[in-house]
Amino acid sequence: MTSPVSLVLPSTLLLRGPMPGTLGIGLLAPLSGVMGIAGPSIINCAQLAAEHVAERTGFHAELVPIDAGQRPAEVARAVRQLLDARLVQGLVGAHTSDVRVAVSSVVPQEVPYVFTPPHETGPGRPGTVFTGSAPQLQLRRPLEWIIRHHSVRRWALIGGDYVWPQQVHREARRILRALGQEIVMDRFVALGDVDTERLVDEARRSRAEAILVSLVGRDGITFHRDAAEYGANKQFVRLCTALDENCLLAVGGDTTGTLYSAMPSFILQQDDEHQNFLELYLRRFGMIAPLPASYAEGCYDGVLLLAELWMSGLLDSMPPAHAALTLAGDSKSTGPAVVGRPPGGRLARAEGTELVVIEQRSM
Repeated sequence: MTSPVSLVLPSTLLLRGPMPGTLGIGLLAPLSGVMGIAGPSIINCAQLAAEHVAERTGFHAELVPIDAGQRPAEVARAVRQLLDARLVQGLVGAHTSDVRVAVSSVVPQEVPYVFTPPHETGPGRPGTVFTGSAPQLQLRRPLEWIIRHHSVRRWALIGGDYVWPQQVHREARRILRALGQEIVMDRFVALGDVDTERLVDEARRSRAEAILVSLVGRDGITFHRDAAEYGANKQFVRLCTALDENCLLAVGGDTTGTLYSAMPSFILQQDDEHQNFLELYLRRFGMIAPLPASYAEGCYDGVLLLAELWMSGLLDSMPPAHAALTLAGDSKSTGPAVVGRPPGGRLARAEGTELVVIEQRSM
């Protein structure tokens, strides 16, 4: 099909310059690194959303993909080049939070930067708009459900050594202690350096009954795949904060009944908005396209929100964070701008290669 959206490499755009009547969207997608498995579906969903924007506005849209799987400083440098040359009018990012911190430092306060994955809480910069789940909302109800249904009490926490898992652990410690649970292990590992055998041995020695896993992308895949080899998949209840359907497929699935994921969305959830999104995606890209899992669906919402900010006219008089809250009807908020679908709290159990949603009413 002929698309009103073009994918333009940053190097091409820097040589060519801006095109009149074109909306330039800087798309920070992980095309390499630990989250690289999510990159193809993120690009597809960004394109799908940009096509809707172009059809509504009559503008030609350009998606400018920036590999957010690179080192944070390299990603920030690429973004700075595009912004200094005024080649993109906004940014949408679906990547790790260490990259977000670096990118935020180079984005002027008048340029909207929509960050879509689960995120750490804290003061936001005026240009940054968050649409994902904060740790407290992502964790509380899933933790309560698992404690109630599996009668566990002793927890190990294992996460990547950067800003988002660090806050996930802080929030998990607070919630678990309030629920009368005991934390017997708390470890961070460098991105790309998961020693599953050592981690599993330590969890066994600590007599943990459940593990909260905040390892993203390839790191999570490595941990769960190796855990099955060591028999740990049947020994521990595992709750993951970054396991989507693409990662579960890469693991090879799980049939233990004790692997869970807490994410903003899952492919098998049944609400109308999500089902409409899936129908649009399958109609556009077909049945063999990369799975439009949670990170990709969040990016779809992020591009649509960026378009709403542009069309609202609010950016002429206020920073993007304030404009987003105004659109959401929450202009009195004094915290970071967090908008979008109802955040957090979804829980799913791995059944083979599918993540089957546990109904909200049972939580």
